Amino acid sequence: MSVPATPPPHSPAPYAAPPAGDAPGFAAPRERLAQRLLQVGLFLLPALLLSTSWGLGPFAAFALLAFALAPPVFARGWRDARRELRWLLAMAVLAAAVVLFSKFHFDVRWREADNRLRLLTAPFFATLVYAWRPSRRWLWAGALAGLAGAFALALFQVAGGTERALGWTANAIVFADALIALIVIAVFARPSGELLWTSLACALGVGAVVLSGSRGVWPGLAIVLLVALIVSGGRARKLSWAVLAAMALAVVASHWIPPLAQLTRMQELASDMDRVKRGGDHESSLGARVTLLELAGDTFVEHPLTGVGVGRFETVVMATPQCAPPAPRVGFCKLGHAHSDAFEWAATMGVPGVLALLAIYLVPLALFARLLRAQTVARARSSALAGLVLVLVYIACGLTQSMFAHQLVASFYAVAIGLLYGFALLERERPPQ
Repeated sequence: MSVPATPPPHSPAPYAAPPAGDAPGFAAPRERLAQRLLQVGLFLLPALLLSTSWGLGPFAAFALLAFALAPPVFARGWRDARRELRWLLAMAVLAAAVVLFSKFHFDVRWREADNRLRLLTAPFFATLVYAWRPSRRWLWAGALAGLAGAFALALFQVAGGTERALGWTANAIVFADALIALIVIAVFARPSGELLWTSLACALGVGAVVLSGSRGVWPGLAIVLLVALIVSGGRARKLSWAVLAAMALAVVASHWIPPLAQLTRMQELASDMDRVKRGGDHESSLGARVTLLELAGDTFVEHPLTGVGVGRFETVVMATPQCAPPAPRVGFCKLGHAHSDAFEWAATMGVPGVLALLAIYLVPLALFARLLRAQTVARARSSALAGLVLVLVYIACGLTQSMFAHQLVASFYAVAIGLLYGFALLERERPPQ
């Protein structure tokens, strides 16, 4: 008669993680309540990001409440996933160290460092998802609601006489950047069989981008479409080709249809490029950006080790002849950052800033790529792919915008990277259906 094998003495029982998805998987009522609160927060994060003035506040409140209801669950999740989180934590700590050194060295206000320091929350939110195992469907549904709400708000603003839709952000470029981020969540984090609703919401999102008049986000949108074409099949691929054809047609039409040209500002871009080429005219929007990049490059050469201080690029702008009395260029002198991530971090924090920025983008990119390679099914609708594309979109948008100079998009990057990495770790154990 065989005797069942017994575990060796003093060996800890392995943590049997509850299944991911809608099923609670927790015995204690407080733990089940915490999971439900986190799922509500996941919906509110993208749903309220642009369509209300609350931004990320409601999500943060629900996430912290979920954590406070059952800290042992979080601790257990951290214990099980800490090896996978070490590189994400190292990235956040490196960026924070560079920013804090610059803040104290130049006696900069906390508000200038705050946006960059929010990267420290990424490991926390990754652990939160890994520990509570919520359904990713809530995040996707929130993205759809957020895109629809943002379009309605943009349409209302433009119809009311606003030249460029800007939502509640007070900045049309930031509004468009956040819209592309929501489109990434909607496209690549969608559940199976939800192509129609995803397509409709993304169409509204693209419409809101057009109403914002922002041109710097179009490369990011092209990345979304290109990746969708590569990884999708069947109806999804056909739809991606249709969208790509529609975008190409819109670009051509923008040169011939005055209202569309005014919305997309393509004729203005062509005019600006011609003015800069012919006479070095830097009075235009494009010319001002060229001037900012030149200033940032010169500043980096003069201060390669420390820069001029985090968030202090405005001092460089104000020191230019264009901002000297008696007739300063008012519009140019209001530009407080370099309108490019790499140039901004180089000019304000020197070589350490450039290295920190590389870590901020390349570490998550490598982590998501590794998890994506390890996933054998449902790659086209995976959190790893969503995270990878989100990083690529931020890199593309960061070519013409200082992404981390704005609280909304900087905070969303930290939170979304953490959440998607947590979901990606779960999907490595149990791929989405």
